[in-house]
Amino acid sequence: MIRWAKPQDIPGIRQLWETCFPDEGGFNDYFFAHFFDCGTVLLSEEQGALCAMVQMLPYRLRTGGSEQEITYIYGACTDPAHRRKGHMARLLEASFEIDREQGRAASTLIPAEPWLFDFYRPFGYEPFFYTEKHEIVRTEDGQAPRRLTRADVPQMAAIYDRLATDCRIVRDAAYWCAQIDMFDALGAGVFGWFTGDTLAAYVFCWTDTVQEAFGLTEEREQGLLAALGLERCPVTGSGVQSALGCIKWYEEREDSRGYMNLMLN
Repeated sequence: MIRWAKPQDIPGIRQLWETCFPDEGGFNDYFFAHFFDCGTVLLSEEQGALCAMVQMLPYRLRTGGSEQEITYIYGACTDPAHRRKGHMARLLEASFEIDREQGRAASTLIPAEPWLFDFYRPFGYEPFFYTEKHEIVRTEDGQAPRRLTRADVPQMAAIYDRLATDCRIVRDAAYWCAQIDMFDALGAGVFGWFTGDTLAAYVFCWTDTVQEAFGLTEEREQGLLAALGLERCPVTGSGVQSALGCIKWYEEREDSRGYMNLMLN
């Protein structure tokens, strides 16, 4: 049976989450304390046992010059004892039906492992969201960044809207604030570089990696390594190098690629 989760399901949901996504860095506790919404969780049961689940998180995607409501499939997982029984297939098909009923334009997801791109392909998902990755190595002093806060959100949003691809996940102020809070709590934080009073670049940093960067230069990269106390660090930004996420359109679209990141991935 497939149904929406209820508050009394939360202990079982948390147990399944811990089974499928074990964590030692504190993310799971933070996620359930600050992001988890029982009302977005679709469950698959068998004889009263929770077998699999997906979260249907609502987002907006800028595409074709307008904004469309989409679903982000997150935390898709099946109990090891109930795998290869079709639970995930039925959950995804149910989510597609819900999306169509609600007029959503697409379903998106970020495969946890590269081989999962092929797993999701038969359901209509195609690689669509791309990033660019490179490693920076400390060689000299650079331009030191400042720590960013919620007060910097308008300027961060302006950089994102200017430098990300035309087709991109829409981020409102609440989204930006939640991400800043999470990176401050679990990572190294969020940093930026200013030209006068104008923010010119920003980065979201875990302790040893940059998950999102816009506006970096070599001088800023060197300053970031010094601020983080690192000799080298991988950096992710917008680009066409590698597929990060997939999309299943419910109607044809002209966009050939888009950008999504900072999606609790």
